[in-house]
Amino acid sequence: MSIFLILYMAVGAIIGLIMGALPGLTVTMTIVLVVSLTFGWPMIDALAFIIGAFCGGVMGGSISAITLNIPGTAAAVATVFDGYPLKKRGEAPVALGLALFVSFIGGLLGILFLAIFGPLIGSIALKFGSQEYFLICLWGLSLVAILSKENIIKGFAAACIGLIISFIGMDPITGLMRFTFGSPLLSGGINYIVAMIGLFGMKEVFVQLSSKKTFKVDNFHYNIKDLFPKMDVVKKTLKCFSWSAPIGAIIGLLPGTGGDIASLVSYGVSKQLIKEPSRPFGEGAYEGVAAPEIANDSAIGGAITTLLTLGIPGDSVTAVMLGSFYLHGLLPGPTFMMTEKKYFYMIIVFLIISEFIAYFLGILGSNAMLRMLNFPKWFLLPFISILCVVGSYALQNNIYDVLFMVIFGLLGYILEKSGYPVSPIVLSIILGPMIETNFRKALISTGGMGSLLLSFITRPISLILLVLIIATFITQTVLMKKIVNN
Repeated sequence: MSIFLILYMAVGAIIGLIMGALPGLTVTMTIVLVVSLTFGWPMIDALAFIIGAFCGGVMGGSISAITLNIPGTAAAVATVFDGYPLKKRGEAPVALGLALFVSFIGGLLGILFLAIFGPLIGSIALKFGSQEYFLICLWGLSLVAILSKENIIKGFAAACIGLIISFIGMDPITGLMRFTFGSPLLSGGINYIVAMIGLFGMKEVFVQLSSKKTFKVDNFHYNIKDLFPKMDVVKKTLKCFSWSAPIGAIIGLLPGTGGDIASLVSYGVSKQLIKEPSRPFGEGAYEGVAAPEIANDSAIGGAITTLLTLGIPGDSVTAVMLGSFYLHGLLPGPTFMMTEKKYFYMIIVFLIISEFIAYFLGILGSNAMLRMLNFPKWFLLPFISILCVVGSYALQNNIYDVLFMVIFGLLGYILEKSGYPVSPIVLSIILGPMIETNFRKALISTGGMGSLLLSFITRPISLILLVLIIATFITQTVLMKKIVNN
């Protein structure tokens, strides 16, 4: 292991922790910005940098959740319920120390899940044909239901916009141009990395510019030794590991879910199972901090398992990571364990090291990161804008990519203000070409629509995937209704 790779992971973890701690700057946006910095990098260096940022971003979300009552990331939403009450009780260092420690252990358990089940799922995926590829990509679009928050119809509308964008350019089967309106600028299609940078990075700049809200942190200085976990507190939360880690890994494994859902489910399960918590839930229960933090970090292993072995993202963050892997020549999917097996184990090693780095840097740098919450917008927003411009231009040294990036930023801003989620657009842009190509290949090989539909039922793996797609849509719809109603 090169010292430079460890350095890349450390720098990535620092960026992830800072971005995760800043409210509004999501892990997804963090990965988009990190990817924009890695154009032209060697694959291994880029993987180390991106994975470090991923682990740091997920872990950093709890910092502002506990100190500001505002989750830094969606995965830290449930941490607010008991983390902030602990801060008001004067136990902020205890809550932060506990959150960082259980996140670290939860992340390692999720990686263990990846190491055990990744090769197994990969061996099954080798039996996939065009029908299975089509259905597995369609399953990936089930993420739309969970990304749509309160309005699933708007989520599907956004997904349709993404699919239309993915069809721009040359037809993959016939070679004919479509949706280009005669413009040579559109003949090559829309690059998904440009779309991601615009829809997540530049969009957030526009959102923050339109908001007058700023964040202020009380005067403080936590002693580093106080941020290390208190063993008596950890002992009270040990039982949470028995269900929170499996919940996180399994939910992360399912396409269309992620750390935010895993943390909410884990919190709900803990509330039901723990009859005598350290304090009532919602009033500063240590278990209420531990359960969601264990789940959202263990979901990392589950999500990356699905990403690498099936080639579909488990959540919006891994959707961006899928694009970044393609960018650097790594092709996740059913053949990954056969053709790229060395990279599978390399990613596991990177994840383990990144978890260690993110944990210790989280402890050592908590005070500095909390002070960054007081940075004025005039400092943060130009910096983010520059990264977006440089990242989109560096992709192909094309100024028109910068123009497209800004257009997508404006589109994302308008859609978000109108209540339409932007994540389904990116997901559809990435999965759209795979869905179309495999559907048309399957249609050609079976000889007609009727035969194709019949093959979905007669092929065992296709039938299983079809059942899973239907079950995923139903369960996610029911789950989201319960979350919204509560």
